Parts: sequence; structure tokens; C-alpha cells
Amino acid sequence: MTHSPPSAELTLQAKVTCPHCWHQFPPEESLWVSEHPDLLGDPKLGFQFAKRFLPSRFSVEGDALDEECHKSTKMACPHCHLELPPPHYQLNNICFSILGAPACGKSYFLASLTWGLRQTLPKRFMVAMNDADASSNARLHDYEEMQFLSGEPDKPVAIEKTEEQGDLYDVVNMGDHSITLPRPFMFTLQPTRKHPSYANSRNVSKVMSLYDNAGESFLPGADKSTSPVTRHLALSKALFFCFDPTQDPRFRKACEGKSSDPQMQPRAQRLERENNVRQDTILVEATQRVRRHAGLREDQLHKQPLIVVVTKWDSWHQLLPEISNEETYKVVPGLPIQALDIERIINTSAKVEQMLESVCPEIVATAIGFAEEVFFIPISATGHGPEVDPETGALGIRPRDINPWWVEVPLLLGFHRSTRGLVGGFYGNKVAENQQEKK
Repeated sequence: MTHSPPSAELTLQAKVTCPHCWHQFPPEESLWVSEHPDLLGDPKLGFQFAKRFLPSRFSVEGDALDEECHKSTKMACPHCHLELPPPHYQLNNICFSILGAPACGKSYFLASLTWGLRQTLPKRFMVAMNDADASSNARLHDYEEMQFLSGEPDKPVAIEKTEEQGDLYDVVNMGDHSITLPRPFMFTLQPTRKHPSYANSRNVSKVMSLYDNAGESFLPGADKSTSPVTRHLALSKALFFCFDPTQDPRFRKACEGKSSDPQMQPRAQRLERENNVRQDTILVEATQRVRRHAGLREDQLHKQPLIVVVTKWDSWHQLLPEISNEETYKVVPGLPIQALDIERIINTSAKVEQMLESVCPEIVATAIGFAEEVFFIPISATGHGPEVDPETGALGIRPRDINPWWVEVPLLLGFHRSTRGLVGGFYGNKVAENQQEKK
């Protein structure tokens, strides 16, 4: 099957949404970033940043000219002055939020997720996934290289926990106060030539912002006007709540004699109090923030999917030995493309939900009381438990042992449930672009 190529005509979005501060503005209000090395000192970002300006002069090629007549090619948000990659002006925006308690495995999940999607999307779904801004994704590149491209595959590695400050955040001066804003990981998603929607690429292509906050950002009282780092939750097309069974003493008790993972071993009460935060508290706080910022009543269900990602599946899989970690894709007849096996995913979700109800029912009750559609998806970001590093005494995992289970499924399911034209799903023997078409 052949498809006509998409039009090469450059078109801009009528409204651009800043992925940093979520301000919406028409493209013509964008600021430009000065290129001349002497034009430093931005009033909102600081003296080390290039000046932002609203252009009044342009080159014959249409580039904005800064005060020193240097061509400027980079644009910035008129509200926060942070730089915006070009895809945000040309493609529809979609954002997803990953949340969870401190040390629940979000960073491992994120690294395995994006690495897996880079391979799975073009191979099985004929969708290209590329960095929209390589500099913003630098931390993620480090994670991926540490786990999957290590030059020392037998040396245990460990990803540092996400902090509330650092290179995943930006500080912006708003006049009488400064605010901290999250720096998302950004990607473009575009159908390749073999995809059925290639001719409609302009409409189905997306620029995706993926948010990963420190677990402490979801603690009660952490959402402040000076640190609105989790307000993307209300804008997300799907929420991914990472639940870590190894942090729950009831789960560890259920796994006694069934798991060799050191994370499942009993812990001293002092360490339990110092290191763990109740995960149901994190989920309740997140749902309250979504209701507050999305204007939902307390009895109103959120319309976007909530996907409870039950991490470290390899450590607790003996609790549900009947569910398989084999890939959940099926070939679409007559097309060089695959689709998600939605029926199998839903059946697996039901079994995991039933197990969670028996061990930690408050997680299930909070989830289904918040969103119209809830899935419980088991994943293992590594497919193998950690071991004690003899050099440091810390837990780590050898890169050669890493073999993730179902790690791409939550986000692929989020794509399918919230967008059309990129990732299809099987409902019985019928393939649909998303849930609106399943009937």
C-alpha cells in the first residue's frame, strides 16, 4: 500500500502552549532569543541567559534580527521567557505526567520506557519518535546510556533519585517573586511512510511533553504559587501513578518465600518511617490537585485515563503466576503494522486490580473514585532484581541483566486512549484507532 506524502507547506498552530508554564499564546507573540554574544541578561531568567526580544526587523529569509543585527533562530515563551523547540509551533501538543512516591522507581521506568519506545514505535507501529529538544532530554540520555549502552555491562549501576531542584527545573523571576517550573522531556511522534495515516501526518503527528517530578513534589502542601511544578497534572492526557509494592509492608509480607529481591526483605521500623511515604497519600494529593486546577467537583470523575503502573513486577510476579510478561502486540491483517491487544491488557489489569484490592484496597478505591477509566498495568523496568554492589554496598543492577517487561505498555495505552491515528488497538478481531471507535 502506498500513501501520498504530507504537504511540505509550513503551517503554525493557532495557539501555542508553553510546556514549561502552560501559558497559551498566538505564535506572533513569541519572543526571540538574541544570538549576538554580547546580548546577555534576561530580566526573567538572569544575567547568564541571552536577551529575549520582540522583533521589529527581519532578514530577507524571514529570520528575526536582534539588536546587533544577528539572525535569531530560537523562540521563547512571552510569559516565562523559556525556550520553545520549533515542533511546539507546528504540531499538536500532548502531555503525560508520571507521579509516585520517592524511590518508587519512576526514573528507572522512564529510562526503560523511552528507550523501549524508540525501538518499539518504529518497528511495530511505524511511528518515529525523536527528541524535540536534545538539550532538555540530556538527563534522559544519561539514564538510557547507563542502562542500555554501558561500556561495562557487568558493573552494577543505579539511577539517582529525582531531586526537587537541579537540571529538571528552571527558576523564573516574575517581578516580586521567583517561581520554579518543571523542565519536561520532549519528543516528536510522526507516522512513517508505511503507516496508514502517513498522508494525514500533519493532523496526527504530535509533540509530546513527558513530566517526571521528584516524589517530594506530591507531598501535601508542596503545591505552591512559587513552585507550581505539578500543575501539568490537570493538562495531561493520561496520568501514570507508579505504585511500588516493595514500599508496602503488606506486600512484602505477601511475598515472603516467593521473592528473592532484596527490596522485598523485612525492614527495621526506623528505616520504614524514615524512607517511606504512604503511597495512597501521594495519590490522594495528586487527585486533589487535578480537581482543583481542572475545576472538577469532588464527586466528578476525571475524563482522562488514570494508569496505575505497578512497578518491579519481577519481584512480585509469583503472586500472579498466571499472567504473562510476553509482548502484547498483534499484527494488523493486510498492513505492515501492529496494534495493541487491548483485550489482553484489560484482562491483565482486572487481575492486578483484584490482587491490589486484597493487599492494599485504599489504592484501588482512590483510583476508581477519581477517573472514569482506570487501568492497573504491571511493569518491570529492569526485568531483574538488584544486587548489592560489592564496591559501594548500595543496590544496583548489571546492565547485561536488564530485560524490561511491559514497560512501554502504559504509555502506548495512553496514546491509544487519548489520541487518534498513531497507535491502534484490537478489540476482539476489530482494530480501532482509539477507544471512541471501538464500537
